[in-house]
Amino acid sequence: MRVEKILPRTAIVNVELTHEWTVTGAKLRDPALHRSFGPPISEPKALMANFRSSASEIEERHRAQTLAAVLALREKYRVPVLGRVPVWTAIEMLAQCIDPTDLRLFGASQQLHVLQILDAMENEGAASEEFVLAALLHDLGKVLLLAGEAPENVVCFNEPIGTYAPGIGLDRCVLQWNHDEFAYSRLKDHLPDGVAWLVRYHSIALPKCEPYLDARDRAYVERYFRPFARYDHGTKSPYHVPRRRIQDYRSLIERTFPSPIVI
Repeated sequence: MRVEKILPRTAIVNVELTHEWTVTGAKLRDPALHRSFGPPISEPKALMANFRSSASEIEERHRAQTLAAVLALREKYRVPVLGRVPVWTAIEMLAQCIDPTDLRLFGASQQLHVLQILDAMENEGAASEEFVLAALLHDLGKVLLLAGEAPENVVCFNEPIGTYAPGIGLDRCVLQWNHDEFAYSRLKDHLPDGVAWLVRYHSIALPKCEPYLDARDRAYVERYFRPFARYDHGTKSPYHVPRRRIQDYRSLIERTFPSPIVI
């Protein structure tokens, strides 16, 4: 018996939206058959509940990072992960990266997230070269998700581990480790200082870090962190399709990184 679903035809029956099914042209109203050939995944509410639960567990494990764990991750990633590759190749890989804790993107790719940021910046006339670079590169470290690293070591917000003297500067604090630090370690020698700083610290929990900011940090928080955070966190949606194309920004990346780098 050949069963096929007619899409996108729908029928409203008893104020409920139901799909029409056919068996070689004959309509089926048997609920059992509807269940048998219904969607192979859960309803959106159940998916969201599962996503939230999994995200919460990942965030809890990230918060549990110790100084020893951070030092081990630093040591682990002193060696290349992808090898010597064009930075543009790594940016293209973001299309395969899904942040399993991001409840606003809800499964949309990191490349879509990048384009949503760029779209909003372009629309508001805020797409300076520095901010475009930041948008393209800030989440580059999430390629570690494709290399098999545990998500609690790649995503989530970062806080200081331990207590430090006021105003000591973020560079002299040990923060939880994630994609920020990995990307910074690969990109810092090729970017303006402020953009490199933003790549490294764009995921900090600012209220937790604020007592430790030095003069440079405070200047960069105002110049880079706060303006960028508005786009980074305020444009996320699995429903918004940006007008910009990632290829539109290839020339900037290839000018900034004329040769492959070790990632």
